[in-house]
Amino acid sequence: MKHSRGFSDHFGRIASTYAEVRDTDPHVVDTIIARIPRHDRPVDLMDIGCGTGRYTRVMIRKYVGDLRLVCCDHSGPMLAECSKRLSGEFPGTVIHYSCGSANDLPLYGGSLDGIITFNAVHHFDLDRFITGASRVLRPGGVLAIYTRTPEQNARTIWGKHFPGFTEHETRLYSHGRLKRAIDVGTGLCLEDIKEFKNKRADSIESLRHRACNFHYSTFVLYPEQEFSDAIEVFSERLSHLTEDGMIHHTAENTLVVARRVGTAG
Repeated sequence: MKHSRGFSDHFGRIASTYAEVRDTDPHVVDTIIARIPRHDRPVDLMDIGCGTGRYTRVMIRKYVGDLRLVCCDHSGPMLAECSKRLSGEFPGTVIHYSCGSANDLPLYGGSLDGIITFNAVHHFDLDRFITGASRVLRPGGVLAIYTRTPEQNARTIWGKHFPGFTEHETRLYSHGRLKRAIDVGTGLCLEDIKEFKNKRADSIESLRHRACNFHYSTFVLYPEQEFSDAIEVFSERLSHLTEDGMIHHTAENTLVVARRVGTAG
């Protein structure tokens, strides 16, 4: 039996606190921006699995030029929180909000210059998502996927010290699987795979708070008693790792960049 609070409405429950319990890596956005094609018109981008808009916010702040954005998420409460946060902070930016599935993108073909997704692709049907992304990208348009592989996940503070974390988290895609999804007749050309090592420093209390507030959906996959027991074992293990009251650790991620074949008009 899965955790009694269930997975289907997980993101609806945590929408109001999600931004506070998740880390954001703003430097990866610079790498993505450098790949997005430039035009003498506004650039059309879609953030899929946008959550509360953490990375959309960074993109708006860092991008030099005019943007037209579509924020898409399967969770209505997450999307509502995203709209509330971004509309209040960037009233002059054109942002559309779409509640829908990454497996069936709700856009016309050839309508976007870029599709970005951050730490969400493991929720998607990878092949359907890649096929759909290729369809809605204009020639020369960019698909950027920021994610974590199973191997990287095993090396996180959670993978190393939270009992059962890697065993429960079976949804992540390997480098090879991501490459194959792009290479198989999609009309996309793999441009780059870049790895990032992001330094973190957290207190034991902060890490416990994140777990108890399900900042990773992985935690919802635990039976309730197993999760409670794991929290206590995790805390005990961390107590031996503190330096000046903090846990210093590294979070590894992968950025996959692919480009739609063809010449931009």
